[in-house]
Amino acid sequence: MFYLCIDFGFKKIGLATSFGEIASPWKILSTNSLKNSISQINKILAEEKFDKIIVGLPEGKMGKNTLKFVSHLRKQGINVETADETLTSKNATDLMIETGVPRNKRKYQDAVAASIILQRYLDQKNNL
Repeated sequence: MFYLCIDFGFKKIGLATSFGEIASPWKILSTNSLKNSISQINKILAEEKFDKIIVGLPEGKMGKNTLKFVSHLRKQGINVETADETLTSKNATDLMIETGVPRNKRKYQDAVAASIILQRYLDQKNNL
């Protein structure tokens, strides 16, 4: 299966992909509104044929906003699942520091966080 994972944010959206069992950071989208975010994701979905879309779901207020984003995608007939994203941004930063990624390259943190979300999802799915 070909997966897309989305780490939704108000300014940046991290994307990761997997064709199989290993997730990889893909890219970062810059955004300024929910409408713009949905438009950019729709464009990607039209260009790429993903079998499954996973969206990281945080806690609190951001979680509610993420659910609005997911709801908009579902209203368009897109099959979306959510997955817990607790501490993935921190894990991504820690991983980048541990592997010696310079500070100026850590702007890809959101894509790394998306890959962590997706890898957790894949690991959990394979353990069932």
